[in-house]
Amino acid sequence: MAEDETGEIDALSDGAEIRDTDIVFDCPHCGRSLVIAYRSAGLQIHCSQCSKDVLVPIPDGMQLTDLDLDSGEILKQLFATRRNYQKAEMRIQSLKEKLTQMQETFGVLQEVVAEGLAEE
Repeated sequence: MAEDETGEIDALSDGAEIRDTDIVFDCPHCGRSLVIAYRSAGLQIHCSQCSKDVLVPIPDGMQLTDLDLDSGEILKQLFATRRNYQKAEMRIQSLKEKLTQMQETFGVLQEVVAEGLAEE
């Protein structure tokens, strides 16, 4: 079963086993069917399809106190959150660099167009 550090699995993946305690829900952004361990109820995750933030629903009848985690599980989630944060920071830096390159290219293109118009 393909499962990440948060326990998220893609419901449509081949061989994915859905347990009775799993939460099955659709991404509100792209509609992708997601499956996640019940302990992730109420947490924010990234959709495996569109990568947008998704709030895991809390099933009817479940209380947040039902989700109390032991210290080992909390530590595991903390490390996963830190890894995701570092990945997001690297992605932001990469996108900023790409934006700067595109702005420079756009500036050059504007100059070429202006020169072309001046020659006419």
